Amino acid sequence: MSGFVVFPSTSGMMKPLTVAVISNLLTALGNFAACELVMKGAGVKAGSRREDIAGYPAEFKEEFVKLSDLRRIYRHRIRIRLIDAKSPLGLYKSLLHSIRRYPAFIIEKMNVYSGWDRGRVEELLDTRMQALLA
Repeated sequence: MSGFVVFPSTSGMMKPLTVAVISNLLTALGNFAACELVMKGAGVKAGSRREDIAGYPAEFKEEFVKLSDLRRIYRHRIRIRLIDAKSPLGLYKSLLHSIRRYPAFIIEKMNVYSGWDRGRVEELLDTRMQALLA
């Protein structure tokens, strides 16, 4: 599965899908646009964050890379909201959607998938995007 959806060439842009990712990956690892702005504003350099990331266990680094790849593939078509599974919001969402394994992807508050089967995540994203275009 390619992970790409062909959009019609119209002037109107589709609103990005909201994808809540409930994960044990600490939200402090965030390397997303909003985090970048806050970190730059606070004077934290990218190099120091890379050093921080290097200190985490391999499973965290692997999950971070996979999530970054997903973000890179879908770029402007999805908006990722990373939620720490141990936070009050993470616990609430886990109970609400009966999530027992992490990471879990909640696409537009409708489709829920737990695990890292990239093909399945891309399938859910593509299906949802096609439904919005129809």
